Amino acid sequence: MAAEGGAAPAPHSSSNPPSTDPAWAHGIVVDMARRKVQCKYCNRVLSGSIFRLKQHLAGIKGEVAPCSRVSAEVRMQFCQYMKEKETSKANTSRRRQEIREELSAPPRRSVDLPRGRQFFDLEEDEEEQFRRASEASRRSNAEEDYLRRTGHHVGQGSGYGGSGQGS
Repeated sequence: MAAEGGAAPAPHSSSNPPSTDPAWAHGIVVDMARRKVQCKYCNRVLSGSIFRLKQHLAGIKGEVAPCSRVSAEVRMQFCQYMKEKETSKANTSRRRQEIREELSAPPRRSVDLPRGRQFFDLEEDEEEQFRRASEASRRSNAEEDYLRRTGHHVGQGSGYGGSGQGS
């Protein structure tokens, strides 16, 4: 009897677990709505779904009592599995935090100054203002330099503008 269009989905069972998690080979869904799973070794019903079953099988105390009937091989398998998941989760959290910090930090832009290349944290509009001010300063310095070399008098101020040309 194949399920057709409007038929209800098959209930979860040991042959039809809710996910591909390896722990489902060692437990049975009792009540998915209440997140209850039964251990296949000791028949204890655990609240908290598959995560608690893994703790139970690995013998991790605190949240749930360790299984007294599971083999040492299965216990070691789940101890290793839980350690790997914890390490993986910590690495993922650490990397996410690094990415958040990189994204929230203002971009670093390098600027050429007379004393060499230096770094400043500038936003895009500040970078444009800095570029324009640097160009104006270089022009002003070049004009003052030219006027000094050619013997023209430089008036008060920066010498930038039209008033100092025909004196």
